[in-house]
Amino acid sequence: MLILSPEQIRRAESRTFDDLGLPPALVMDTAGRAIAAEIHKRLGDGNGRWLTVLAGVGNNGGDGLVVARVLAARGFRVEVFLVGDLNRMTPETRLHHEAARRHGGVEFRSVQNAPRGPELQGLRRSLGRSAAIVDALTGIGLQGDLRDPALTVTSQLDGRYRALTVAADIPSGLCATTGRVLGAACKVHVVVTMGAAKPGLLLGKGPDHWQELVVADIGVPPAWLLAERPAGALLNDADAATWLPLRSDHGHKGTFGHVFVVAGSPGKGGAAILCAGAALRAGVGLVTLGTSGEIRQRLEGSIPDVMVEAVRGGASEAKRIEKLVHGKTALVVGPGLGTGAAEVDLVQRLCATSTCPVVLDADALTIVAGKPEAAEAAHGRLVLTPHPGEMARLLGTDIAAVEADRMTSACTAAKKWQAVVVLKGERTLVVAPDGAWAICNQPNAALAKAGSGDVLAGVVGSLCAQGLGAFEAARLGVHLHSKAGLLMRNRWGARGGIASDLLGCVSAALAALQGVPVPELVPADVER
Repeated sequence: MLILSPEQIRRAESRTFDDLGLPPALVMDTAGRAIAAEIHKRLGDGNGRWLTVLAGVGNNGGDGLVVARVLAARGFRVEVFLVGDLNRMTPETRLHHEAARRHGGVEFRSVQNAPRGPELQGLRRSLGRSAAIVDALTGIGLQGDLRDPALTVTSQLDGRYRALTVAADIPSGLCATTGRVLGAACKVHVVVTMGAAKPGLLLGKGPDHWQELVVADIGVPPAWLLAERPAGALLNDADAATWLPLRSDHGHKGTFGHVFVVAGSPGKGGAAILCAGAALRAGVGLVTLGTSGEIRQRLEGSIPDVMVEAVRGGASEAKRIEKLVHGKTALVVGPGLGTGAAEVDLVQRLCATSTCPVVLDADALTIVAGKPEAAEAAHGRLVLTPHPGEMARLLGTDIAAVEADRMTSACTAAKKWQAVVVLKGERTLVVAPDGAWAICNQPNAALAKAGSGDVLAGVVGSLCAQGLGAFEAARLGVHLHSKAGLLMRNRWGARGGIASDLLGCVSAALAALQGVPVPELVPADVER
């Protein structure tokens, strides 16, 4: 799904007006008809049922006025609440306001001050009796916090009404760029967004305010939309299938990469097993696990497919580390590693000795947060996979600040370390140093288990080792991990699955992306 910023959409629309000669009022009519079509598709003809349109005086309100006129002709009894100073109505909105008046079948109410008493009761009565409600109050141009009367009207659409509620372009009160709630924001069932999705629908609190997203064609040539550098991308199966690394039947294990997983310490050997196992499941040809000498003997053979080496930091280990890194096509460093002086030295030597992509996770992130120069030699080929707490340490802030603006946090870290950043969470965000980003809009409580992040790091490292660029590997890895989480949830529910169950699901998710029928997953005890 194409995601463009409000500025990019405005540029593309301006070309439509200037180069094609289409008047803005006609494009507004097309937008309004697209919203009306989505309502009609779900509810059919009105047959005397009520429709309430909440319309601002800007262009978003004009979209709503078109909906009012079109659905009045479809048998709906339409009541429009015009919210704001009518003297500030845009010319296009005024034109469609007059068209709706002339058409007939539409009742108008003017709300120029915060509705109180009987006026507020009348608004609530209209909303309560409606089969459908259209939110066309503010649109994508909103910058500062809402003020009355729009604030009071917007706060009414908080999910309390049973009517099908549809927003024009974006739920009113959301920042179209960041997804921040600007005082109050409508909660709707459907958003009909024009031309392309807006970042604020997918970032911040945006996804909490809608259930279904429809992108409407409003007459802007697709080539002009695609000519704009996308603000971001929503991860999905169709795109992910095209990102899979090539897999020739004429290849061999060396053809498909060799990942060096440096992980594990006494008491945390499971993290190493999960990370290395995930790398295998995601398709890499060879995995070498470098771990603490104290637990090497216990881990060796626990995954028969993985080679195990003892590794530690310190000047005396420099030659051996250089030898272990030689020939590897990706490194994954950090799960369960520890954060002592030897581990700090080890992380720094691995970053300096390697020339391949390096995925830093867990304890490695804590190390570079305290000593940023440890990763300096790997700038430009790093992938960082922090959860919000680790991101807070990387940026010297707190979790609340990270979660308040996840995009800014991820972009800041990406630029600071010249790294692709995977900010894990309810909706995992992938950001490149040049500002390109992708988001996974698949919240899944089944992934809220210890070890889930170790699996993700292994998957991303595996894809890097197979030849994908860091950003491509990170976004595909996040999508595979999410898809595997859904398969795990389908098998064990939101509570019962554990990270080691996720390993087989990674294989199944990968197969599904390639169109391979996925058999019923083997029981967890057999998988392990």
